[in-house]
Amino acid sequence: MFELIFKQNGDAKNLQHFFEKESCDTMIHETLFQNQMHYIVSIKKQENKQIILDGLFRFIMDIKRLEWAAYILSEYYLYKDPHEQEQILTIIGEMLSGERDELTCLLAEWDETGFVMNNLVSLMESEEPVHFDSFVKFRLKALYERMILYVEKAIDEYKLEQDYQMFVQMLRDYLASKIDQQETIHLYFSSCDLLFFNSELKEMKRNELFRVVDKRLLTNHPVYVDSYTIAPLLSMAPKMINVYCAEPELKLIRTIQNIFEERVRILPLSAFPGSIHSDIPDAANE
Repeated sequence: MFELIFKQNGDAKNLQHFFEKESCDTMIHETLFQNQMHYIVSIKKQENKQIILDGLFRFIMDIKRLEWAAYILSEYYLYKDPHEQEQILTIIGEMLSGERDELTCLLAEWDETGFVMNNLVSLMESEEPVHFDSFVKFRLKALYERMILYVEKAIDEYKLEQDYQMFVQMLRDYLASKIDQQETIHLYFSSCDLLFFNSELKEMKRNELFRVVDKRLLTNHPVYVDSYTIAPLLSMAPKMINVYCAEPELKLIRTIQNIFEERVRILPLSAFPGSIHSDIPDAANE
């Protein structure tokens, strides 16, 4: 039998669950270890070695890493509020699943998969029951310390996102206080410029946009408010903003959507009803 000893019954059951999905024969029994109740997961030696390796690997990578992150977040960085914990752990989960490449690329490259697999192979060579917590402490120490870096990056990102949400709400409040001045504004995102058009589809030049800007926006919030795009839009407070673009996921477009919400319509470049100067590359491709 290959046996792993756990302090927590939940860990033993979670590991058994991984093996059950692969129809791997396991059982859990209790034992006293150092005068404390522990839980042993026993796996028959004749089971497919790769299935056992994969189960242990997924248990560590999918469950234990997030548990370590939660502990680090709470005990090292003192984030005790459940709502804050949930949001930061969501970011960490996205980093671990590959959904946050912009954050994980900030960490030094390291073969986590190879590191864990190599240590699991040596673990399975043991003829005696292996205490999982000791295995983590001594053999997976580098992986645990790696999670500290994930937590640090996630906290930084969480703070930035909180600042961004406060910024967006501040501008929504400003917008709510404005009396609508324009019926519709058309924004045309070319590959090299952003063009403004009024409701009559007449292009609004930079000097005209600057004249309509509420200077208090730039005085009170100079770091946050884009004087070329966000400030003119807020100052004109249009009832509808038609955004014509090829890349709706651009950060600036998402910010416009977040501030103006239901007032924004995203449309393809080809839907623009007016005419674009021939020196704009996109016009030639339409």
